[in-house]
Amino acid sequence: MAEVKLDKINKVYPNGFQATHDLSIEIKDGEFLVLVGPSGCGKSTALRMVAGLEEISSGTLSIDDRVVNDVEPKDRDIAMVFQNYALYPHMTVADNIGFALKLAKIPKAEIKDRVSKAATILDLTEQLDRKPGQLSGGQRQRVAMGRAIVRQPKAFLMDEPLSNLDAKLRVAMRAEIASLQRELGVTTLYVTHDQVEAMTMGDRVAVLNKGYLMQVASPQELYDEPENVFVAGFIGSPSMNLMEGVLGGSASDPTVTIGNFTVSIPPITSGNLGDYIGKTVVVGLRPEDMEDAVTVDTPDPKRTIASSARLVESLGSEIIVHFGLDAEPYVVADAIDDEAEKGLSNDLDTATFVARVSPRSPVKNGADIELVIDADRFHFFDIETGTAIG
Repeated sequence: MAEVKLDKINKVYPNGFQATHDLSIEIKDGEFLVLVGPSGCGKSTALRMVAGLEEISSGTLSIDDRVVNDVEPKDRDIAMVFQNYALYPHMTVADNIGFALKLAKIPKAEIKDRVSKAATILDLTEQLDRKPGQLSGGQRQRVAMGRAIVRQPKAFLMDEPLSNLDAKLRVAMRAEIASLQRELGVTTLYVTHDQVEAMTMGDRVAVLNKGYLMQVASPQELYDEPENVFVAGFIGSPSMNLMEGVLGGSASDPTVTIGNFTVSIPPITSGNLGDYIGKTVVVGLRPEDMEDAVTVDTPDPKRTIASSARLVESLGSEIIVHFGLDAEPYVVADAIDDEAEKGLSNDLDTATFVARVSPRSPVKNGADIELVIDADRFHFFDIETGTAIG
């Protein structure tokens, strides 16, 4: 096991495109860290630089306190699990798992022992004599994992290993991989574009956008305390509602005006939120922080907004309500350089927000609805910089 440290890592291609900008992340010994972000954000490039498959333009990459910028991939003592499994179709499962050991001239008895132990861990013992073509997608992914395990590396690198599986199998496999990593205790860097996958698997999650590190924190901290508007909009499904609002009142009795509604918020006793009173900000509210007033015993009229349900999705355990509001929505760009495609949208006719309400709600498509807001759960961001307001 080992620590992996990226210190101000930059990747600039010959055409001038910069894939990563001063990327600094420390992956602790035995930690499962997930790199997540939209397509083109630089996460796979970062992983390939750690693997030695991409040259580092500047910065320092260390594995177990050893600088490896110029070390060949085979000498970095890491194992990589690819998106497409990269199995040899003419070899048996046992031969695929043990192939790297054979190349390293490990004694046959030790190879057999390591392969057998990996197969037991991965429930592949009955498939050792089969070819990859005779296996299911989940079993092929286990074989790819087994090939990494038998090498007993200092770190695992995984590049979207579940993207080729169907939705149900992905859910099962992400639980298996997370459980296996914890059992083995091997330092792991995992890349995915799926934020649900990232949140359910990682000890910590690093969010990237356009090659910049937006935030690295535990999944719950990312969700509860996003440091900027990008993380707020990217993490969560359904995503956070982001809209223009104006802070008003005073520090002891503050309000936020969203469209035609003014909502009371808790007194401001710390941080710099009080500096924004009288100013326009980006207001964030998670869907679950609103509730149908019909299901609330004593709804507070100072913390209630009214709208009509444009679409109602009943999921059994909850109801997702899409509703209109005359507030300007804030659109978070996913690795988009065009400034016109992010920021405030002026199309109020199509401005739709989302609430996650109790299954006891009687709301129907097209019906009026009053939503009670948990005012303690508002998030506020600077409209110019996009950073969170404390």
